[in-house]
Amino acid sequence: MKIPNSLCVNGRVYSGEALKTEAGRLCASSVQWKKGLGEFLQQWTSPQDSITVYTSGSTGPAKAIQLDKKAMIASAGATIKALNLNSAHQALLCLSCKTIAGMMMVVRSMVAEMNLIMLPPSGNPLKGTVKKLRADFAAMVPAQVFNCLNDEESRETFRTIEAVIIGGGEISPMLEAQLRELPNALYATYGMTETISHIALRRLNGPERSGFYTTLPGISIMTDSRGCLVIDAPGISEQTIRTNDLVETEGSNRFRWLGRYDNIINRGGKKLMPESIEKKLFPYIIQRFFIAGLPHDKYGEAPVLLIESADIPHENVQLLQNSIATALNREEMPLRIIAVPAFSETESGKINRKETLKLCKHLLCL
Repeated sequence: MKIPNSLCVNGRVYSGEALKTEAGRLCASSVQWKKGLGEFLQQWTSPQDSITVYTSGSTGPAKAIQLDKKAMIASAGATIKALNLNSAHQALLCLSCKTIAGMMMVVRSMVAEMNLIMLPPSGNPLKGTVKKLRADFAAMVPAQVFNCLNDEESRETFRTIEAVIIGGGEISPMLEAQLRELPNALYATYGMTETISHIALRRLNGPERSGFYTTLPGISIMTDSRGCLVIDAPGISEQTIRTNDLVETEGSNRFRWLGRYDNIINRGGKKLMPESIEKKLFPYIIQRFFIAGLPHDKYGEAPVLLIESADIPHENVQLLQNSIATALNREEMPLRIIAVPAFSETESGKINRKETLKLCKHLLCL
């Protein structure tokens, strides 16, 4: 398999030595996102067969891993096939190339010979862009999509992007409801750094909208004895990839994500999924929040609700408890609502549940 060494950026093609020169120029930039792209291109154009990537830190400490370039090409090819991308399309890069998500947008552009449009990876990458911006394919994180939809000009530009894949964090029910009304093809992704970005897509709008993810071509799935997802992705990984994600499967290529096995709360023998409870709570809470299980003398473990806030007045706690009681069953009701001034985050900006719990140990006595 030949490693592509040509990239079209903002309408200009860089090949061979010219791509290496451009990589060096970008590396010398004082702008961090340009420097990140340059560093990735230097790795890509080097003689080594693999590149160094850092995991997101969502499920443990961030660590450096080696990804085979040919496996990255195979992953890119699967996405290109699933979304029918080709050289007539333009791809929008608005994610940091220090992450696998940003890197893979570059690789997909190389493999499909698409023109890559670069924008700074800001909270709203479409804000202030020229109205003539035309992109056929983009990848964003949920926060970027949320910000785009809540700015009138950005929203109109977002609607014109033919296909958008959204990953790197959970899509809230409220955001998903907004996406259902849009005319373009929108997908949630499932994946991780170890799977070389996503291995499955879930349509969020249109007649193909579904609660189930469908794996990319050539990838199959099964579950282990715990009910956790096991991925067989020839060409991407030589070994099956075992996860701690609890899923409901439909055949060997469709699954519904239920939550993390390591987040399960065992309340008096009844297993509760924090992620399932959180979905029910989204309409009631504006701030960031999550459900966690804490030791309890009677139940073994019991759920608590942590909200990112400097303080929550007692009367507001009472009102919230009364409101959410209509949405949750008795076992799911949090025994306490706790205000945490600032959640701990992973390097990719996701909530680090374990570290947040450590930060507020003194508040967590049931």
